[in-house]
Amino acid sequence: MHAGSIKSGDTLEPLHIEVTEEMVTKYGEVSGDFNPIHFDDRSAREKGFPSKIIHGMFSMAIASHIIDPYLQEGYRVKTYEMKFKAPVLVGETIRIEGTVKAIEKESMTVEINVSSPTYPQVAKSEILLHVYK
Repeated sequence: MHAGSIKSGDTLEPLHIEVTEEMVTKYGEVSGDFNPIHFDDRSAREKGFPSKIIHGMFSMAIASHIIDPYLQEGYRVKTYEMKFKAPVLVGETIRIEGTVKAIEKESMTVEINVSSPTYPQVAKSEILLHVYK
């Protein structure tokens, strides 16, 4: 993909990523977030979830992988906003889809939608990318 060929409305190659217990454990260790809703089904059910859920910021990090090809082209993340709509359950495979919403001379905005087998929309986000010079 060449930066000059990118246009508004382009769709990014969707990603499918399985979020394993090992990944959640490692994220908990790195983040210091050991809330039992991420590690114990009973604790998660007591809080109203069907089973263990992944950390919200972890789902945000995973979703950002869809823009990796643009990072290879010299773009860098300027802003990244995400609205969480539903949790991702540990063990689920999430689907990440992206669309170029706007493109300008040295920046572009990518809209990202994340879904799971349990919830049709887990999160919606927007990433503003800027050409790094």
